[in-house]
Formats: sequence, C-alpha cells, structure tokens
Amino acid sequence: MNSISHFLDGKVLLVTGSTGFVAKGLVEKLLRCVPDIQRIYLLVRPRRQSSGAPVSAEQRLAREVFHSRAFEKLRNEQGPAFDSVIRQKVVAVSYDLAADRLGIDPEVYARLTQEVDIVISVAGTVVFDERLDLALEVNTLGPQRLLEFAKACPDAIFLHVSTAYVNGQLTGRIPEVALRPDCTVAELMGNGRTCGYDLDAEIASIRQLTRQVEEASQRSELQDRFHRMLEKQDRGKRVTAYRRTHQLEALRIRWIGKRLVEEGMARARQLGWHDCYTLTKAMGEQVIVKTRGDLPTAIVRPSIIESSLLDPEPGWLEDLKVADPLIAYYGKGRLPDFPADPDVVIDVIPVDFVVNAIIAALPRVREEKEVKVYQVATGSENPMRLGEMFELVYDYFKRNPMQDKAGRPIEVHRWNFPSPKAFQRNCRLKYKLPLHTLGWLMDHIPLSSRWRRKVSMLEATFDRIFALSEIYSCYTNLNCEFQTENTRRLYEELTSEDQETFNFDVSRIEWQDYIQNIHIPGLQRHVLKTHT
Repeated sequence: MNSISHFLDGKVLLVTGSTGFVAKGLVEKLLRCVPDIQRIYLLVRPRRQSSGAPVSAEQRLAREVFHSRAFEKLRNEQGPAFDSVIRQKVVAVSYDLAADRLGIDPEVYARLTQEVDIVISVAGTVVFDERLDLALEVNTLGPQRLLEFAKACPDAIFLHVSTAYVNGQLTGRIPEVALRPDCTVAELMGNGRTCGYDLDAEIASIRQLTRQVEEASQRSELQDRFHRMLEKQDRGKRVTAYRRTHQLEALRIRWIGKRLVEEGMARARQLGWHDCYTLTKAMGEQVIVKTRGDLPTAIVRPSIIESSLLDPEPGWLEDLKVADPLIAYYGKGRLPDFPADPDVVIDVIPVDFVVNAIIAALPRVREEKEVKVYQVATGSENPMRLGEMFELVYDYFKRNPMQDKAGRPIEVHRWNFPSPKAFQRNCRLKYKLPLHTLGWLMDHIPLSSRWRRKVSMLEATFDRIFALSEIYSCYTNLNCEFQTENTRRLYEELTSEDQETFNFDVSRIEWQDYIQNIHIPGLQRHVLKTHT
C-alpha cells in the first residue's frame, strides 16, 4: 500500500465540525504530518457574541481553532512560520449545516465543488439529551447536505464520522456493517414494537412534531401558567414590562426544549436506541446509505472518545467528554455511587487513535463498492471493564485527592454499583425529599439569602446527578462488543512508517498508565483547571 502522505499530497479537503474536539485533532495531524497537502477548507458557522456583535468564520477559526492547545506542538515546530503556513493551507468557509446547500454563498459553493477531492463529515451534536429537532438537523440532515455537496464534485470521496453506539440497545457482538435504511434497532431485536419503518416518514414526523410543540407553546393556558410562575419568582421585585416579556419568552423556549427532549428520548427508546444522539446519528448513517448513489463512501465509528494518548500531547482534552462528568463529580465527592454493571466493558478510545484511523481510511475509500464501516474501539482487542476503570479512578483520587473550597482533601469511597432503579430510589430518599422539604420551608419561612443559595446549589447538584444517571446508566449497563476486523486489517496493511506516524493499534494501550498518568491529569489540566 502506498504511504498515506503520498496519497494526500496535493489533495484539497473540506472538513466540517472544525471547532470541535475530533476535527481540531484531525486538522492538526494533517498539517503536521502531511506537509504537501494542498489546502483544507474548514466549514465554520458564524456566531454572535452575547453583546450581539457578529463573530465571522475567520475570527472563530483564529480564536477557537488555532489558539487551541491542540496546535501548540505544530506552532513550536513551525516557529515564526506558523501563521503563514496556516494562512496558506487552511481557509475558513462560512456555512450553516442546517441550511440548504449548507448555507454557503452560491459562487463559493460552485468553486469549492470544482476544487475539493475529499469531504470529511465530523460535525454533530454529541449532547445525549439534545432537543430532537436540533439533533435531527445536525446529526441526520447535516450529513445529507454534505453528501449532496460531495456528489456535486467531479471526483470526490466522502468519509462520515458516526458513533459505534448507533447499535442502540443491541447487545453482544456488533459487526462493522452499515445500517439498513429501512430498519430500526427494535426490529433487529425482534421485539415487534415497530413495523414498516420508513426513514423519510420518520424525518417528516419529527418535523411535524416540532411544529406541533411550537404551536402548543403559544396557547393561552400555557401563557397564563408562565405568568403565574413569574409572579411567584419575581415576588417583591420591580420588573419592567420589557424584562417581563423576555422572561416569558425564555420560559416558552425552555418549555419547548423540555418537551422536545422528552419526546426525543421516548421516540428513541421506542425505536430501539437510547437517546436523541444515537437515534439521529443512526438516521444520519441511514440517509447516507440510502442517498449516496455511487459516491465512494466510508463510515468511521468511534466508541467513547476521550483524551489523546500521544498526539498532539498526552492527555489533550477539550470540555467534558462522556466519562468525564462521572470522573469529575466523583473526585469532587459529589457522586458517592452510580448505577453501573462493573463487568461491562467501558469502551474508551483516545482521540488521536480516532484521528489516525480517519486519515488511514482515506486512501481506501475509492477501492470499496459498498459503504465500508470502520469501528474504532478497544473492547474486542484490549477490553477494560467498568469496575477496573473505577478502581483506577478510585486509586488515583485516594493518592491525589481534590480539594474543597477550604483547601481540605476530599475523601472518596468505593461504589456499590446499584441497579438504575435502586440508585434513583436512594436519590429520592436521600436528596429529593429533603430538598423538597427545604423548598417548602423557603416558600413559607423567611430564610437568609445564604441559605437560599445553598439550597439552590444542592438542588442543581442533585438535578445534575439524577440527569447523569438517567442518561448514562443505559451505557454503563450495556453489554456489547464492537467488532474491529476492518479497522485491524486497515492498520496491518499500512507501511511500517505509517503505522508509527498514524498509530491506532489499540493493543498498545496500557490502561493503568493511560487513566492515571495521562487521562485524569489531562482532564484536570485542560478542563477542570486544577493542575498546571
């Protein structure tokens, strides 16, 4: 097989999700290890600051991408030439993933279709309890619009980054095969809860539901309820009519969001998935399989993406990823237990392994007639069970405790791993009932503002813990094994030099070293800001 660099020399790439975690790692690795790549177009959505001032795609690229720690290694290697290399190789393109033709200026769109050789779809919302309408637009229809762009190019290839958890509630061995566009996980499980699934009808149904929820939010009885809520909230305060109007609109938007999250979770579980995230990512794969035509296409499915093992630096991380809220809350003493099966494999993959597999797959896309799927996961070759990971986390915080506000070490204890029902029952008895009582007292007995703040903080902490258990217990009790034969074969067919440069051999990961010496210190350094 020719080297990866040889294949990518002179190529023009278009990448979405460029302000996200995986895409930053991807762009950095391409720029550093494939110096003769011609250009990378990064699709970036313009934004507005809280003040209302616009932030252009170019400004976001400079601030959010190239000022990231991901580019420190490249910046040090390039020295003073870094800025000129970046300007020459990388171009920001203003876009909107939820708009027709990606919201790109028609002239720019036409020019890009003539230049681009490779389209990489990385954008997506990874919020498990996202609003159903937003998740549909980004995770399902976004890839469809990007696919249409790739089909408009004379000779492009298309690579889509999905998630291994599109298997939903399926257990056992999960093969590297594309999802059928006419089938749900519930049907694959044979539980008879769905029949006659139609992808286009499902998309139309979600859009209709969104319209119905929007219309319901305008009803007079609901507006009256919002007014009563604000009268109670603003009791004793002077509130202008202008502010009251904005408060009412905020309550309406919050109500819409809550309804669409609840509807999305219910719909996903009925169809055999866990949540809006996995449902809409699966539908995104189905759209690609159904509409790609003869476009050379591959899908990369990572498992739980966490901090880097080596590149761009050990432990590089941005924001809290899937396992990190549990680790952070545990280290802070706020998560004394969690509903999980300690014998279940927790399939964690370092982000640089995902990046390297994406890059390594590119030269192979055109060789396959069907959609090739590469699952980038550790469970089948180098499994780490959840109980083993917990012991590593427990041991770390016993030796390196976090500190409370007074500078005292926070003591941690081993989990009992209760069932989801037992955990929620205990939470209600230990936290919800006392907090409900305190809330009643605050409504009927004058309490100091300090006490009110304390109660509010306790309520927020409990709500977060309860939400984590609702969202994550599906995964911490899911007994499945992602097969990786395609990914292993891809690695073995690389040249020896590429195997070192673009390593994704999961058998090399030593879990104790990764968790205790790389991942948790990286989490504390980059996200929690408790280590320098």
